[in-house]
Amino acid sequence: MDKFISTFQVRHVYRLKWWAQLLYLTLGVSSGGYGFVLITQTMSGDRNDSADLHVFMFSGFLIVLGCYFVALATRSRVVLDATTISVRGAFLEKTVNLCDITGYRILQTRFAAYWQLELKGYSSYISIMCMFNVDDDFRALLSHLKNLEADDRKMFNFPS
Repeated sequence: MDKFISTFQVRHVYRLKWWAQLLYLTLGVSSGGYGFVLITQTMSGDRNDSADLHVFMFSGFLIVLGCYFVALATRSRVVLDATTISVRGAFLEKTVNLCDITGYRILQTRFAAYWQLELKGYSSYISIMCMFNVDDDFRALLSHLKNLEADDRKMFNFPS
């Protein structure tokens, strides 16, 4: 891994693929817009207070959800430097030195796949959505890391 780090000099910034950005922007604008429509309709109508409270809470949830999706589409990126990798989501950013990464595994969830970079000490990890538009340099980084998925199969005697 150290040999790979010393030869890796160019900074790479990976954004979400265009279809993922479009999906998250569409979800964000539509849910936030629907939340605003619900608020304006509730304020103009004559209804009881308990129904208004529930509609305000639901519309507030939709607006917050819409802001999250828009932030996810516009702010998400992975930055790969000579010695660090930085993953930014909608609101949080996590940066780690490449020498602190033990290995990686690919996690399949119900809706998406993730590269999970496990850090030394087994106490934490960094998850990267596979929806990022990565290049050969990122794949080269993964090829220099230990494949923890293969080790898990050997340890639990799962077929390859």
